Amino acid sequence: MPQDATAAPHLSSRDATLGYRRFDTQDLDDALQLSRRLGWPHRREDWAQMLEVGQGIVLRSDSGELVGTGFCTDHGNMATLGLIIVDDAWQGRGLGREILVHLMALAGERPLALVATTAGAPLYRKLGFETCNLVCQYQGIIEPTPAPSLPHLRPAIASDWEALLALVPDNPVHALAVREATHGMVLDVDGRLEGCALWRDFGRGHHIGPVLADSDTAARALIQALFAEHEGSFVRLDLVDPDPNDDWLQSAGLRCVDRIERMRRGELPEIPGPTRVGLTTQTMG
Repeated sequence: MPQDATAAPHLSSRDATLGYRRFDTQDLDDALQLSRRLGWPHRREDWAQMLEVGQGIVLRSDSGELVGTGFCTDHGNMATLGLIIVDDAWQGRGLGREILVHLMALAGERPLALVATTAGAPLYRKLGFETCNLVCQYQGIIEPTPAPSLPHLRPAIASDWEALLALVPDNPVHALAVREATHGMVLDVDGRLEGCALWRDFGRGHHIGPVLADSDTAARALIQALFAEHEGSFVRLDLVDPDPNDDWLQSAGLRCVDRIERMRRGELPEIPGPTRVGLTTQTMG
């Protein structure tokens, strides 16, 4: 999705004191402060990455105050929506719905997915979204974890770049995650990668995601291998439809701090290759 810092004339607000335009680098500092007021962990760098893989919009008052934001993120044949924020002082005016409708227009006819806050879920249902998954947000400081023993499991190396990209081809979000990873674990079966878990800087510390694997056993081993190498680090992990038995995560120092709905509008395309067990981020999918 090409970026355009100019005003977007097709986006308008019912409130004449407010105006939309495309999100640009000049909006990063204000957006960071907006998310911090909500207690969200995003760094300026996390906001900036969104500009690489999607289109954002900002809603500002006639005095220049940042009122709201939203992003439509490019996955090729589908899109995800996120970072839909309205400043507390402007709540109750229908602006969240307005932002969401504009983001849906940016996505065009593609199927859509988003991770819904509890407060936002009723609105999304009214606009045609339906629940498709449960996402559990785990986080904590990693406690000593024994390295798992699983055939074909090894650390990712520089020469894995093309094979990692090929796990989810033609997807800008996955390509960004691969590029930004500082460490990773892969399942290498006779020279063919059949799963991965990537370690990236994010928020208050680090994030493990995406996690791609075709079985709970493989996913658990990929994640535990990263735990074993990063004892004492603060990490976050967003798991899709996880096994209710999370003793192995709790013993590693992680707790489920939120259970939220992943929602879709339209039929999401089937993605070849291993299953997405852990999200890149909640916003990016």
